[in-house]
Amino acid sequence: MKPADSPMPDPLINVSELREFTFCERSWSLARQGFAVSPKAQAQREAGIVFHAERATDAVKGHNPHTVTWILLLVAAAILLLLVYAAHLGGK
Repeated sequence: MKPADSPMPDPLINVSELREFTFCERSWSLARQGFAVSPKAQAQREAGIVFHAERATDAVKGHNPHTVTWILLLVAAAILLLLVYAAHLGGK
């Protein structure tokens, strides 16, 4: 803790920096030290942000790339159960 008469206040960290820190502590630390991000790395970062935003949107909407597969498996299992049940009734 700094004394009350200290000329420099504690540096504040905003929410955006907190987000960067939780994503990549090293990147956050380098940015705080004044290192610049290369244009290529910045483009990759922005592409990653877009990708994750789209995935989050799909998740909220309930879209899943495997949804059709699961539906087909459930339908096949239901048909199989009906066939087994019908065969069981037919055998009596």
